Amino acid sequence: MGRWRSIGISPRWWDHWAIPKGSPSAQKAQRFIEFATRAERQAAFAQIYPEGPTNRNAFRLLSEQLARKLPSHPHYMASSVVMNGQWYGQRAADGKTNSDRLRERWNEWIFT
Repeated sequence: MGRWRSIGISPRWWDHWAIPKGSPSAQKAQRFIEFATRAERQAAFAQIYPEGPTNRNAFRLLSEQLARKLPSHPHYMASSVVMNGQWYGQRAADGKTNSDRLRERWNEWIFT
């Protein structure tokens, strides 16, 4: 997590960018991701869509009134719960992942 913090990216975020292996446009995709994760781009997006920036430097470019409405505001992040993404993919002896078990429990609860 230290590497992400050093460049101003929140480690508690669940969204991802991905470039398929062998993509003929990998360099273009990398440039787009670099563009989309810039503080000024994320601040601009936050003004039209109420999703919090993952680049913490974007908050410097937003009004405090708007920034406080966004879920990734530093004030809220201080007391947020860090999710362990690896846990969801861990398999038990029966071959089921924790994600499989959660889905089964959810379906059982919602459909009964």
